[in-house]
Amino acid sequence: MKGSEYHTKEKVVSIPRPQTSDSSSIYGVITNIQVYSLHDGPGVRTMVFLKGCPLICDWCCNPECESPAPEVEFYKSKCVICGACLKACQRKAINPDLELKSGAKINKDLCDECGDCVKTCPVEALKFVGKVVSVDEVMEKVRKDKYFYLTSQGGLTISGGEPLYQFEFTHKLLKSAYEENIDTVIETCGYAPWRRYAQILPYLNLVLYDIKHMDPVKHKQMTGVSNRLILSNLKKLSKSGMPLVIRLPLIPEFNLDRDNIAKTAEFISNLENVIEVNLMPFHQLGKDKYCRLCREYSLKDLKALDSDAEGVAKIREIKSVLEAHGLRVTVGG
Repeated sequence: MKGSEYHTKEKVVSIPRPQTSDSSSIYGVITNIQVYSLHDGPGVRTMVFLKGCPLICDWCCNPECESPAPEVEFYKSKCVICGACLKACQRKAINPDLELKSGAKINKDLCDECGDCVKTCPVEALKFVGKVVSVDEVMEKVRKDKYFYLTSQGGLTISGGEPLYQFEFTHKLLKSAYEENIDTVIETCGYAPWRRYAQILPYLNLVLYDIKHMDPVKHKQMTGVSNRLILSNLKKLSKSGMPLVIRLPLIPEFNLDRDNIAKTAEFISNLENVIEVNLMPFHQLGKDKYCRLCREYSLKDLKALDSDAEGVAKIREIKSVLEAHGLRVTVGG
């Protein structure tokens, strides 16, 4: 099977492309299709989570969506310590200490995600996260909730990861939904060539757009990329007439300082077609995912922003600054 390469900080992985007799089919890699969601867009929504993102944010609550290829997860609570995976792994990536008194289950520097351990595990303690699907397969599930979209003004939301990372798949999926009069939304980090946004705009009803920091150097330190392209794309989207919801992740020790918040508020207030701003306070809901992926989570000891009075006060302060610039602000998405 042919594949496309994606460079992570650790290694190069390959996205599998199934052979098919239908040359018009387009495939992508997803982690989940979540039905009857009441967030991430208006009304009742079907959420499609794509794998692959050009950013690597330390606080990401969907780390399984960073790499575009399927990868192995370990569910410790299911493990019966039988050792079958240890025998199956040809690359010796499985920790020989089956009780895991120290270290992770899988050494990801050695693992090539071949899946031999997954096939061997008798209790499904090892699983693949990431499934190769066609646009037609996704649309079949999306159509099942069409009645709820019509009665609630809901529809399809494509998330991730970064939807434009798998551009062909996202483009075709949005076009298919549009042609069936299904409302469409994407959640995007903004880091993609402008031409890709221009191509999907005709098939979109709303864009949920992240701003993580106004300073390009600090942005690169925490996400791996500068924010220059991100802010440039946002300005262009604003002028295109596309309705926008701006999302601000609030991360302690990164972007909560008054100077950054003031610059963010001024920047957003000068944009057109902004419906509202969503404040997204830091939380630890994705912590267990890093353990399952056998990856170190650098922010595991950082407390949720809304867990104490000081954090709640900071959220209120930021909300007030944005509202003072004439913006409609909500906490959460």
